[in-house]
Amino acid sequence: MPKERHQQNHDVVNDNDNNNKNNNNNYKTTVTMRGMIIPKGVTLIVGGGYHGKSTMLQALSYGVYDKLPGDGRERCVTHADAVSIRAEDGRYVNRCNVSAFISNLPGMRKKNKHDTQRNENEGGPPDTTRFSTKDASGSTSQAANVIEALESKASALLVDEDVSAANFMARDGRMRAMIMDEPITPLLYRVNGLYLAKEHGVSTVIVVGGVGEWLDVADSVVLMKEYVAYDGLEKARSVSYQFSYGHVQYAGKGVVHRLPWGVMEDKSGGMNAEEVREEKERGPVTLSPLRRRPEEICVLEKFRDAAIHLMESGSSRLWLYRDDHGRDVLENGENGSGIVDQDDDDGIVDMSKCSQLVGNASEQLYGCGICILWLLHQSRLHPEEDLMELLQRMEIALDKGGMNELIASTAMEQSSDHENNEMKKKNSSALLTSHTALDLWETVGYAYRPRRHEVAMALTRMRGMTFEILPDKPREDGKLSKEEEERLEAERRKKALAELWNNRRKK
Repeated sequence: MPKERHQQNHDVVNDNDNNNKNNNNNYKTTVTMRGMIIPKGVTLIVGGGYHGKSTMLQALSYGVYDKLPGDGRERCVTHADAVSIRAEDGRYVNRCNVSAFISNLPGMRKKNKHDTQRNENEGGPPDTTRFSTKDASGSTSQAANVIEALESKASALLVDEDVSAANFMARDGRMRAMIMDEPITPLLYRVNGLYLAKEHGVSTVIVVGGVGEWLDVADSVVLMKEYVAYDGLEKARSVSYQFSYGHVQYAGKGVVHRLPWGVMEDKSGGMNAEEVREEKERGPVTLSPLRRRPEEICVLEKFRDAAIHLMESGSSRLWLYRDDHGRDVLENGENGSGIVDQDDDDGIVDMSKCSQLVGNASEQLYGCGICILWLLHQSRLHPEEDLMELLQRMEIALDKGGMNELIASTAMEQSSDHENNEMKKKNSSALLTSHTALDLWETVGYAYRPRRHEVAMALTRMRGMTFEILPDKPREDGKLSKEEEERLEAERRKKALAELWNNRRKK
């Protein structure tokens, strides 16, 4: 693990540097740096208690941001799209495909293609490909967090065993033998498939201290001892070989600990003809995030022209409310008491468990609120785009003009409809000092630019925000996707097997 890096004028030497060295006389000094590189794949951070495991992961989680020279952490650099994942009891989830981790719930059956939530009257379980809840459990919330990180195109997942749901992380052989119909597929069984999947290729860095089965799936191991990092891969492989007596099959889906990431298994067995027809109408069921976007009622009515309010000073809770009635609520409360009705939580965003917000979180949370307003505005203009496409559009706007660009475009949308679009564009800089824009700044003070991942977290955690599922986009080359090919191949084999049995019965 420990590596030596050579720097020329504080720029890391690479092959191009060596090739051009003879043609460049600017190289004056050579600085030798000793450090560590964590490669792509599945990496474990192991060690005894209080030896620095979680401290290292925390440093990695903040390594996505630039640091000031002399900060002490400026040489700890992480890929900009690494996302921290943890359990988040009580979080809001709407139409998230958690079927890679949660499936086969007791009595689960889809009523019709529009039924995406739990039917409270019938008491039936939810469809986990479009899972919704106002109060997620630890394991379910962490599953949703992983899938939503994939949705925002995270490059790596940073996971700490201490703040994760135990049944989501791993399950040993004794519990597999005891509980044969467990609905939860632990992260342990998915990390390798998630990295090897061509559509994702997501690495995982995990702090582990209590479950040794993680040693079976590691590509690299960082062994922490008295705050010093050592390469522990060789020892981990030796321990894994010593204690693993051959991996068993997991529910017929592949070798335990290394399940492939692909299309969900066929569940049409036991369904009647009507249920099979409805299942086919839904199309292929993937383990990956489904294409979704804010629902029309939220974009055009519920959160149109919303305002931003930080719940408390230094808080990690944000409230987006309708400007026409929100100020009255803030000033007088729902019943004139000055207290907001606790039952009416639409628009409230709780980001207290999102550890990668910088500083005291308020400044970057302000930025998330502004970005959400901008995304809702763009969602009206581009109804065919999914959440990731809207986030990419947001990043282009931020790169072009920063937070001012987003506020100006939001102010233009809320300005007088009597002005034509050209006039609004010409007056965009003036709009930054308009009543609408100043009102926004008065609400938020100042804001740090957030990453798209934190913006997506805030949007998907906003209570009352509902999403609609979009159809998959056809490939430009006209070829079927890998998942569609796998589904068709599974149907072909099933049909061939059925014909074989029918022929045998006739004989």
